[in-house]
Amino acid sequence: MTEATTSAAGIPAQAQPAEPHAAGEHGSRTIAALEAAWAAIRAAHRDVPHVVMITGTGRSARSIKWGHFGADMWTLKGAGRRKAPELFAGGELLALGGRRTMQTLLHEAAHAVAHVRRIADTSSDGRYHNRRFVAVAEELGLAGPAASVPVNGWNECTITDATAAKYAAAIEALDQAQLPYLHDPLALLIGGADPGTATAGEDGEDEDEDQDPQEGPVRPKKKRGNTRFLITCQCTEEGKDGELQPARRIQISRKAWMAGGEDGGLHCHACASPFTPAEPIDPDGEEDD
Repeated sequence: MTEATTSAAGIPAQAQPAEPHAAGEHGSRTIAALEAAWAAIRAAHRDVPHVVMITGTGRSARSIKWGHFGADMWTLKGAGRRKAPELFAGGELLALGGRRTMQTLLHEAAHAVAHVRRIADTSSDGRYHNRRFVAVAEELGLAGPAASVPVNGWNECTITDATAAKYAAAIEALDQAQLPYLHDPLALLIGGADPGTATAGEDGEDEDEDQDPQEGPVRPKKKRGNTRFLITCQCTEEGKDGELQPARRIQISRKAWMAGGEDGGLHCHACASPFTPAEPIDPDGEEDD
């Protein structure tokens, strides 16, 4: 079998169209471009795994998902039924350009590395990003946020100029490929495009909703009448889907938590880590007795 020729940008030459928006576009060209960018990340970080790359719309009634890492989702034929992870990149993300696309790929690469290292980097079904996620994201070249946000926690990690320079060739390749994308005015607005190109509140989404730079805007849960909340430590166990999840999940009242100070003052004797809230504590909640 003859190996396909590859351009200097790392994208198969036969996958590049003769002109922008050429007829006969194929999804394989988009996947090839994303795989080339992922390969650049893997070349720099040994713990980033191979993935099955997919794309499609990230829009749902509840959010716009820029990207998602799913562990052990695909079964590889002829490999003893070995599992492979999935990396999803939303078609709406591709409208935001190479640098923004690389930021999302690095965000998902951080989740991938956390999975490989068995680090519990999220909770609340993957919505809440904890400080362990930030540590891995910064290792891969993203800048951590100054503070957490409701629902999504410490998720707002952004690509630095130094990291963009490091991946300049991959970013340029994504831009020059002029990939097809899914046009969504809201995605352009929350993704950092020129506000004049979109109208806030379109398609039933609210402009001031909480947003995850990778997962998109998420409607916050309605506040419950009491102030009990969930805390977890670093102890993990394998869930029904094969993914790691917190092994110790404890409901505690605000009054009991604050008795130990703002950080709760509770430590797990099994893993020697502090218990932390699975989601940010509502500062406006009332004490429950």
